Amino acid sequence: MPSRFVCFLAVPLSLLLVSPPSLANSQIDIDGAQQASHQRSLVERMTRSYAWRWLDANDDKARRQYAQAASEFSAQLIKLRRATASDAELQENYALLAQQWDDYQTLIASQPKAQDGRALLEASEDMTWIAQKGTQLLEAKLGPAQKPVQLAEDIGALSQRLAKIYLMRSAGLTLPFLHKDLASARTEFDAASRQLRAYPGNTPSMQSQLQLLDTQWLFFQQAIDELAKQNLDRQLQRNVFTTSDRIYEVATELAQRYRAQMH
Repeated sequence: MPSRFVCFLAVPLSLLLVSPPSLANSQIDIDGAQQASHQRSLVERMTRSYAWRWLDANDDKARRQYAQAASEFSAQLIKLRRATASDAELQENYALLAQQWDDYQTLIASQPKAQDGRALLEASEDMTWIAQKGTQLLEAKLGPAQKPVQLAEDIGALSQRLAKIYLMRSAGLTLPFLHKDLASARTEFDAASRQLRAYPGNTPSMQSQLQLLDTQWLFFQQAIDELAKQNLDRQLQRNVFTTSDRIYEVATELAQRYRAQMH
């Protein structure tokens, strides 16, 4: 199974921007589109937190992170469904996402078990794909997000995706496409990070945050390289969990700062 997330990101946005329909009668606005763009990050974050509990069932931090991300995702989905109710295409997309969300919550309600890994992975891939489709539909109607905002959001989502795949593989999930998905997400992360560092509007404090992101990414890559050598040291696994956390936090804050900079 190819990575739906990676495949959908590969669709050129320009194809979606041809003769865009109007959202004149809808309540959705740019802020709503920003919430939509964050949903894929939240799906990856929830699944990453759950995957860590396969390895450390008593980790309260992972439980809290899942609960917080689930609450945020659910609240955003309710708002998005209300705001896009007048647009048939978006309404259908978010109705499907709501259905998948119900199924996902049922699947994730039980104590984490590695044997449920494939079903959970497929459910998270479906949700991420639908969330990303919603973002691209909204961008086609409202105009794309500013490039640095988009890049920061992508980095946040990819940090969680990389950790999710890494932790699932560490927990014993051996699906043939996971290696390819991990490599693809790693390449995308590198590219997004380079582009964001080169953005001319970075302030000195933004540059400091990007340097922190690079440091965390270095530790993250070391753990990924060790996984390829079948090194399943628990400290490496914990490093992935914590560094992906820091990258996510920095990327999310940077996205907010870039938005504020452009208003």
